[in-house]
Amino acid sequence: MMDLTILYIICCFTIIYFISILFYLVGNFKKISTTKNNELNSISIIVAVKNGEKSLPYLLDDLIAQDYEGEFECIIVDDQSTDDTKNIIKKYSVINDKIKYVSSDVGNDNLSFKKKALDAGINKSQHNILLFTDVDCRLPKTWVTSMNNHFHDKTDYLIGVAKIDRYKNLISRFQMIDLQILFTVARGMTNLKFPFAAIGQNQAYRKTLYDKVGFLDISNSIQGDDTLFLQLCLKNKIRVDFNDDINSFVTSRNEEYFISFIKQRIRWAADLKVFWNYNKPLFIVSLSTYVTNLLIVLSTFGFIFFNKMVFPFLYAVILAKLILEYILYNIGAKNLSFKMNNMTFIYWFFLNVPYVVLIGAGSFFIKYIGWRGQKIHK
Repeated sequence: MMDLTILYIICCFTIIYFISILFYLVGNFKKISTTKNNELNSISIIVAVKNGEKSLPYLLDDLIAQDYEGEFECIIVDDQSTDDTKNIIKKYSVINDKIKYVSSDVGNDNLSFKKKALDAGINKSQHNILLFTDVDCRLPKTWVTSMNNHFHDKTDYLIGVAKIDRYKNLISRFQMIDLQILFTVARGMTNLKFPFAAIGQNQAYRKTLYDKVGFLDISNSIQGDDTLFLQLCLKNKIRVDFNDDINSFVTSRNEEYFISFIKQRIRWAADLKVFWNYNKPLFIVSLSTYVTNLLIVLSTFGFIFFNKMVFPFLYAVILAKLILEYILYNIGAKNLSFKMNNMTFIYWFFLNVPYVVLIGAGSFFIKYIGWRGQKIHK
């Protein structure tokens, strides 16, 4: 009886998972309005940096090279770096007055990690439209212009895209497809007016929205500055838009090492555990994704199901998953101008199953991972 109950629960979660993919597809078949905002908003760009001396000069050069004709400032927040980050920021601030140095010390003391640094930068910003990226990203010169074009009068939160241009090894090859799928899902759900995810590497929102919501309710989260913060903002009935213009896409850092990649994804996954308090449908969908992949892993090794009658069900799940995710990958490549590579997708598909299980389990050990060397103290 217990075995049947467990099987019934697993089947329910698997069905939820496949239904969620259908929603992603429906959302991606809808077209995003191409009407551009013609107003040149004044913009504050906020970047939190901790020990970023290697990549910081490239980012600052990208910011200085922006072709935006409106007024903008670049607030670079040094988050207690122990390398040459502070000196690099100050050197560039002398060369170009758009670059401004801020220390995370002036952030809210009730916050920690990246959120305290961002709070410091936001409080020092002069403009209402806030644009965010990370120190490890590279920006096209059209980035600010495109994000402004899609930030309309009624827009409160704008989700941007991060991509991998080319892979260096098997890890970055996996990372490339993973990001493509992530933003295809984000685009679809935003189109359906149920935005699920955002990324701190490329997003924008109003300072007035931050003043209303802030990070205090999620101060214990190691990240929380994008997807989790978005869920808090949604409680205020805000309008969220998605920018699928390729001119706004930032290039994310290629992860070359397995450990650093896994740590990054575990930090992302750590926020999902608390989503029950902020967005129950998103929590259920996330849990269904984990359960479906866990089912495949455990069944493959025979730890749960020894009855051969169950295996046709398992094969059907894998086949349906492959077909639906491949369709999602295809439509995402079309809508977001990604290059398609079927062999890379197959590689991603089969590795994604144990990867999801590993990341989900690893999220319970987030206090041992921390952010940029900072650990959670609980």
